[in-house]
Amino acid sequence: MKTLNMLKARGILLFSLFILWATICKSQVSYFGAALLNSQKLETFKKTTTLFTLQYADYTELEKFDRAIKKNWTITPYKIIKPEELARYDTLSNYSFFYFDGYANKLDSTKNVNVVYALKLVSPSKKPKKKEESILATITLFADRNTNLQIEIQDVTTGSKRAIRNNLISTLYNKSNFLNWSPGFLTGYLKQINDGLLANENCNLDYQFYNKVRLPELARETLYVPEYIKEVFSSKLALLPQSGVVLEPYNYKLKFVSYKGLDSLIFNTGTNIKYVVYTQRSNDKIISVYDSKDDKIIYQRFYPQSPNFEMNDLSEIKKVIVSLK
Repeated sequence: MKTLNMLKARGILLFSLFILWATICKSQVSYFGAALLNSQKLETFKKTTTLFTLQYADYTELEKFDRAIKKNWTITPYKIIKPEELARYDTLSNYSFFYFDGYANKLDSTKNVNVVYALKLVSPSKKPKKKEESILATITLFADRNTNLQIEIQDVTTGSKRAIRNNLISTLYNKSNFLNWSPGFLTGYLKQINDGLLANENCNLDYQFYNKVRLPELARETLYVPEYIKEVFSSKLALLPQSGVVLEPYNYKLKFVSYKGLDSLIFNTGTNIKYVVYTQRSNDKIISVYDSKDDKIIYQRFYPQSPNFEMNDLSEIKKVIVSLK
């Protein structure tokens, strides 16, 4: 796997940003169309070309990622570039960028680590030789333990802030493992952002929502579960639910499927499936259900202070289905 040298990391560093909203990760996909509408930044964004960067390992599946973006990204023209190429666009105002970032925020005594795939707009500032940077959307990623630890301790790590930051960016593009990340997953994420920004809407704080028509269809359909959820859950089989209460089991059809298998089903226009995405963020989790019919979310629930996947998470879905039938 290709390793970033310091010069390349510095180029990416110019596009890294500590995101200020502590609430964005309560929704797995967040976008801020309404918040940016009055400033005209949303209209400025729509005139840009959006540059997508991927992890270096992802470029071996470039065709699949391009297909994922092409399927649902209509709000701007786009181009996939290598991470080190971002530095070429530092002074240009007719581009927007998707890039990986990580930051920690503290609320009371709780410190949350956030890993995101963020959409940023860089525009000229009223101040000479300055730029304004605006975050238009974020996708919350479920990163491996080492990545989370690196982000959590970066504020107390010795050394220059630039060197620490460079090391983090290099990790995100070269070494990090994102469990809720694949071409098929990206298709669903981009659908929410593309349509939300086109509608000038915000989505940054949703503890629970569900589609009253589509979710009950799971009573007679199969819910597809990515194998990473099975693996994460299996490592904690001995644990009782944090609440201590075991709910009625999810006894509708379930099928575990690999990343490759799920991507194939999502991209198959002749097959409509519903699938789960489990996102862990520090001490919290987000359970989402997507419908590949149009790649929209039909169920989502945010669980504060409950990071581990439990069978009760599926039971909660069934509970809603029963209430709607």
